[in-house]
Amino acid sequence: MGAVARHDEQSVIPISDAPMVAMIERIVMDPSIPIDRLEQMMAMKERMEDRARTTAKEDRDFEARKAYFAAMSACQKQLPVVVKSQRNSHTNSNYADLAAIEAQAMPIIHDHGFGVSFQPDGYNDNGELRILWEISHNEGYVRNGVGEIPVDGAGTGGKVNKTGTQAFGSTATYGRRYLLCMLFNISTGDDRDGNKAPDTGGPISDEQTIALREKIEAVEADIERFCSRWKIEALKDLPKGQFKDAMVSLDRFGEQKKQRNAEDRNNG
Repeated sequence: MGAVARHDEQSVIPISDAPMVAMIERIVMDPSIPIDRLEQMMAMKERMEDRARTTAKEDRDFEARKAYFAAMSACQKQLPVVVKSQRNSHTNSNYADLAAIEAQAMPIIHDHGFGVSFQPDGYNDNGELRILWEISHNEGYVRNGVGEIPVDGAGTGGKVNKTGTQAFGSTATYGRRYLLCMLFNISTGDDRDGNKAPDTGGPISDEQTIALREKIEAVEADIERFCSRWKIEALKDLPKGQFKDAMVSLDRFGEQKKQRNAEDRNNG
């Protein structure tokens, strides 16, 4: 009985795997100890190993996630304002097509270890094209989701102007362009025609400065980073011509932050 008691005292909290193995060996060699004690020790060893694997995986996941968002922050800081080089004759407006966005943004995105993929996934009940998106990072963390894009099958007047195949291709391209800009917070701006700067109409008004500050506070963005992103010394220095793009950019930032917070709650 005394031998069994001593084994109980030593096996309450095994310090590492080596002492546990030694303890099991002693139990195996001691015929006075019941076989169920060995079974208990083996079960405890398996639980310890499972717990160690779980802890190691959680540590790896945490480090990978931290590396992902650090790289995303560094990447977004380097991404340029993509030039709107294409003209939409129906709306009389300029836009940056997918090719321009990918040419100017993807090398930077790849340099920071990101891979991006988009995959059509049928249509939802509203007839919108579902596009599965995924952003992977070379440290092992992956984010994914789905975008639902209205089908581009008709012109501004509602008249059908594309075949089914053309509508699918146009919608898929638009979806990729829209999602890529949203997910990486890519902004677009008008072509400067060489070194000639656009007529921005001077800096924003006091009312626009207040609105901009309120938007930054609402989405919990960093003012210094915002000013660095738009190459200004203070919010009041933002050109009027960039006010709308800046507000849209902040809205995207806010949506991304909400999504990250939701993921944190789900993972927690």
